[in-house]
Amino acid sequence: MCLGEHNFEITLEFVEELRGSRNLLAFSGGVDSSALYFLLKSYQIPFDVAIMNYGMRKQAALEVSYAQNLCLMDNKRCFVEYAPKIHNNFESNARKLRYDFFENLIMHFGYSHLILAHQLDDMLEWFLMQFCKGTNLQKMQMSPKYKRICIREIQQEKISYWIVRPLWQVSHAEILKYLQKNHFFYFEDFSNLNPRYQRNYFRINFTKRLLSEFESGIAFSLKELCKGFQQESVAPTNQVFEIPTLGKFCVLGLESLNNALESVDLVCKICGVLLSRVQKLELKRLLEEKSFSQVFRHKIAIEKIKGKIFLSTYTYSLVIIPKKLREKYRCLGIPKKFRIFLFQARNLGFEQRVLDKIIES
Repeated sequence: MCLGEHNFEITLEFVEELRGSRNLLAFSGGVDSSALYFLLKSYQIPFDVAIMNYGMRKQAALEVSYAQNLCLMDNKRCFVEYAPKIHNNFESNARKLRYDFFENLIMHFGYSHLILAHQLDDMLEWFLMQFCKGTNLQKMQMSPKYKRICIREIQQEKISYWIVRPLWQVSHAEILKYLQKNHFFYFEDFSNLNPRYQRNYFRINFTKRLLSEFESGIAFSLKELCKGFQQESVAPTNQVFEIPTLGKFCVLGLESLNNALESVDLVCKICGVLLSRVQKLELKRLLEEKSFSQVFRHKIAIEKIKGKIFLSTYTYSLVIIPKKLREKYRCLGIPKKFRIFLFQARNLGFEQRVLDKIIES
């Protein structure tokens, strides 16, 4: 089959929207992203490609070369990022590096949509994992489309983009058939067979078996669940700011929050901190108190005082704040750990901007 030939054996979602947008495809060279590359091309949807090389597999360099050759033939931009070595918590840290890479491209080149190759198997795996972990219905859903706010430096304007998953109603088995029938090349990711990763445990033991017997029913049910999904996040994510070389912070007014626990949990995730179930229970208890100051995972300080919640990147410091300045911060209702963050921001020339954000919250 000629690469330019139209082939609509698989139906993509959001086609008309994507045809009129500036799109960036998250590519790996695996089954799903390779199929999505050729499908987007068949549907005449414009896009460029971004690929992250973690250096974890021998074939990683070949996957990058494959992406570059495809883009060269099709006159598309191909952005490549080489990740530093990840020593622990690979999936979480890899995701953070990946989104930092994507969002830098989005901010610099003006893309409006990030296209991901998640498919029906991924949607079901996520649902099962969250269901078994214990959470609310909203968090069990991997939304096929939602708006995300870029983590931004404090001096920058707000930048947002859409995350879309055009294959979310198509099973991995159907995608594989599409590639094989059309003789399209792809790489096998053998890490998907490693039961060390929780998602693989669910894939091997549950997802494939369920979809082999109940694919249409599962697809319908997940679609019905997503109809009620609210596009807006449970927390004002556009209030998360970053100060270069110092870290991220967010100040939330309790009166503006429907669910303080979910809001704080989401901000923690945006800041690269995943709270365990035990930590969430502890946080829930603390949020019921009038005030508190606590560090979670040695990475993020969470404090409550005078109807506001302060979150900031935490690093142990022996910084001594001058008495006069310390008293000023106290009178402004700024909690102790955030005072250190604010003082360090002052030394970088950002104190007033941080204070402005506190007043706005």
